[in-house]
Amino acid sequence: MPDALALYNACVSRGTSPTLTWYGPDGRMELSGKVVANHLAKIAGYLCDEIWLEESETVVLALPAHWKQVLWGLGAMLAGGQVQVGSAREAAVAITDTPEGVQAREVLALDLGPLALSWTGAPLPGGAHDASAEVMGSPDALLDSSRHAASNFSQWAEMGASPSSAERLLIASSDPQAVLACASFQLGRGGLVVVAEGDPVVVANTEGAQVAHLTHN
Repeated sequence: MPDALALYNACVSRGTSPTLTWYGPDGRMELSGKVVANHLAKIAGYLCDEIWLEESETVVLALPAHWKQVLWGLGAMLAGGQVQVGSAREAAVAITDTPEGVQAREVLALDLGPLALSWTGAPLPGGAHDASAEVMGSPDALLDSSRHAASNFSQWAEMGASPSSAERLLIASSDPQAVLACASFQLGRGGLVVVAEGDPVVVANTEGAQVAHLTHN
């Protein structure tokens, strides 16, 4: 089973080729392998150097299914985090688009706007980080290639394993756990991912992708 570092290296190897495509309310968003790898490196570096995430600490994604949710989940695993999806209960780090009232040692507010470079919502509660802005200052390349071993990436990839050998896999689900699991598996083996909220048949035909058979709905 590939690990988070193998996933990162696979994205780097894809260069400018499409790797992650998202269909949502804001339209279609396509990220190349280079761009995905850049995001993952920045997120991992930010969590390690600015948030002081320790290896094997819990990172909760209190986010809806979204391309940014996928990237922050994978980036946290690359940083050695034990990633969970759901409400932020007793987490070392919580990454959320609704930071008010979240209980965690570090609360990272993530704006899900496609072009958002900073938090655009209501004023952040005291102590919360504007993750959308702060992450931009982190390096574009992965500087620590060992921390990923402390993550639970293998569990996520096993959860999302598909018998399909399709290079391009469509994940049609609003379940953030299913989306992260399938993306971990497919990107980990060097494939391409399309995540869509719309009609899976229409999107699959448009993208030339095979629809993933999910165990989580």
